[in-house]
Amino acid sequence: MELIALGGLLHDIGKPVQRASLYSGDHSKQGALFLRELGKNTGRNEYELLSIFSEFHHREHMENEKLMRTRIQEVSPERFGLSEEEVFNALWIVYEADNLSSSEREGESSEFYVFRPLTSVFGRELKYPLGNLKFKGSQGLPMPDESVRISGEHYRDLVKTMTAEILGIPLKTDRIMPVLEKYLTFVSSVTLKGNSISLYDHMRMTSAIALAMVHAGCTVEEVKSGTCKKEKRFLLIEGDFSGIQDFIYGVRGRGTLKYLRARSAYLELIGWDVVLEVLMRLNLTRANVIFNAGGHFLIIAQNTRGAVRELEDIRKHVSKWLYDKFDGNLYLALDWEPVSGEELGRKDGRNLFEKARKRLKKKLAIRKLRRFEEVESLFNVPKAEKLEECPVCGREVREDELRSFGFKNEELRVCRTCKELLQLGKELPKLEGFILDRKAHEGEGITRGPFRYLIPYREGVPRGEFLLLKNTLTPPDIPMPMGFVPYFVADYYRESAGGGMTDFEELAKASTGVKRIGVLRGDVDFLGDFFRSMDSPSKLATASRFMDYFFKGYLGAIIRGKFGYVSEHVPSLRGWPEKPDIVVVYAGGDDFFIVGAWDQVFELAFRIRETFRAYTRNGLTLSAGLGYFDPKTPIYRMAEVVGERLEKAKNEGRNRVTVIERSRPEDERHPLSYAWDKYEELWKRYTSKVYAGNGRLRKSFDSKKGLLMRILALREIYVRNPDDVRWAYLTAYLLGRHGLSDLFPELVGIDANAVEKNEPQPIYSIDGVLKIVLMAVRR
Repeated sequence: MELIALGGLLHDIGKPVQRASLYSGDHSKQGALFLRELGKNTGRNEYELLSIFSEFHHREHMENEKLMRTRIQEVSPERFGLSEEEVFNALWIVYEADNLSSSEREGESSEFYVFRPLTSVFGRELKYPLGNLKFKGSQGLPMPDESVRISGEHYRDLVKTMTAEILGIPLKTDRIMPVLEKYLTFVSSVTLKGNSISLYDHMRMTSAIALAMVHAGCTVEEVKSGTCKKEKRFLLIEGDFSGIQDFIYGVRGRGTLKYLRARSAYLELIGWDVVLEVLMRLNLTRANVIFNAGGHFLIIAQNTRGAVRELEDIRKHVSKWLYDKFDGNLYLALDWEPVSGEELGRKDGRNLFEKARKRLKKKLAIRKLRRFEEVESLFNVPKAEKLEECPVCGREVREDELRSFGFKNEELRVCRTCKELLQLGKELPKLEGFILDRKAHEGEGITRGPFRYLIPYREGVPRGEFLLLKNTLTPPDIPMPMGFVPYFVADYYRESAGGGMTDFEELAKASTGVKRIGVLRGDVDFLGDFFRSMDSPSKLATASRFMDYFFKGYLGAIIRGKFGYVSEHVPSLRGWPEKPDIVVVYAGGDDFFIVGAWDQVFELAFRIRETFRAYTRNGLTLSAGLGYFDPKTPIYRMAEVVGERLEKAKNEGRNRVTVIERSRPEDERHPLSYAWDKYEELWKRYTSKVYAGNGRLRKSFDSKKGLLMRILALREIYVRNPDDVRWAYLTAYLLGRHGLSDLFPELVGIDANAVEKNEPQPIYSIDGVLKIVLMAVRR
């Protein structure tokens, strides 16, 4: 099985080698030469065997079976415990998997250009420069652009550094995959015009499909006849958590930033625990995970009775564990859909992959309606016993299940899970990752998933079943057979003056003007529709991975001030600090929840939006809700308010932001949110006239702060009755009396153009700017 997985993973390694012009011949031949050279330099003869998968994976090569068998004999597969026939069969399986992995290319242009860069899956005019993927440091997160050019020299540098890294790692799928992800993420899988599929994703999907085919019993004869492609030999397995927001943010007033971050990390680790259990029981590799982000995953596997039985057992176990652990507040909808090889792509112009996923989505929707039906004891009446409420999460547990925990100079009795997460929250900033293992002793921050213990990892030689390492594709020395899983997380936080993570009070004190906490919640508009339009596992894998990269990698860079060139004109109340007073509670998949000094969070919302617009070139849009709170406000209330404001932005057309709480007339032509561009235009128009920056009004307004308040009061008159023109002449009188009519000409009189278009008068929109400015200058 490892042969199939590695053969699929390395079959196209010759593409960057060919573009680097290291050898002569097509990419199949150059890839084979590259792998043989690796074998010589590492002393691992397995590379010689794997070279055949590069040499033979195109139709014209497969038709020469005599040459195939000769090459197989030359590598002497018996040295590796394999027969010649097993290798022959494996070559045909990988060949077919390669075709299925790239079936979205049906009908595409044959216009090849060897140095054509990877096109962004979010915008066809955007291209990625060639480079390594690095989540730490200032390098490795390139912004796509229209004018990208790459050359053979770029490819030679890339292959050279990639080769040096491969030489030092074991020849195992979980060790090879991170190296390929690092170096081949920004390499185009095929140099067709407009191709948006990363070579890394094409190679790992080929590996995944090949492994599923073997487990499904596909034979050479079935590959040649097309039977294996036409029959439903595959499963698409989808998992989707519900109740995530309430789980993370629905905590009592005792919750802290550290605790919130711990709950967010805990939820993601539970997801990985389930995913890894599916892979282990079905004998698959991490390549089979099409995506796993934001509490949502999709896996491609074999359609066999054994696989279905294992999945049913996993679903039942996870449902019962979640029900018992969280009183039914958190649920994982897990289901699967049989598909044929043809349904992994396009056929006759139809997106069969999309249709298959729609069938699976319908199953998931039904399962969510019948949540926890897998739990046999769901309707059993529990024995009457004395229960105590956990003061942090609100769960009712037996008194003997409460644990003592020191919290802010007082002793609390909390449930076991909360104690573990409170301990984990203290340790989280120091951790390098987590070990997932079925055995563990109780200790600081050690929690339980449905199948494994989740053990904090700091440094040293790890021991256990899996190591999830934060924000790196380069693992430490890991003993075999421990598995390695790169674990990407948006982990930016402002360090406290006393060390460790800051708290709400410190963040509020760092604000300009009024001392408040800023809370930002946002997500991508219509992302589900965008993903459903993907026409192959490879394209979906690239799209979901690059989206997850933005919120787990680019977001941290945005906070640190990178990409300022795309957001230099965003609304701002002071200069962007070198160390922003920001804490990312959660970011991943397509959404984010961020807290910090209110003025910095306000500006950050626009920085994120502008960078995202550059990242997708308006191929996708964001909506967001902002709120500003006293630091003693319960976090669940903060989350509730900004969640409602995010929904307002989405309901009013999306690609919008609710900047502040607003009053409005009853008619719907008066929105509560702003279009991003409209707000930036208003900010530029008004703020430059009244605000000097860094919490100060312009000199001409130093003694006229009350005037701005009166303009807002006049807006309220308009809100109470837009058809009564009293607000108009009162505004004209106020501005004229203070000699400001020329400064705010839009507010003087009635805008006839707005009346004609049935739009609000300009005075309606000014509150979102003036209220923010007044918060910044409040002492």
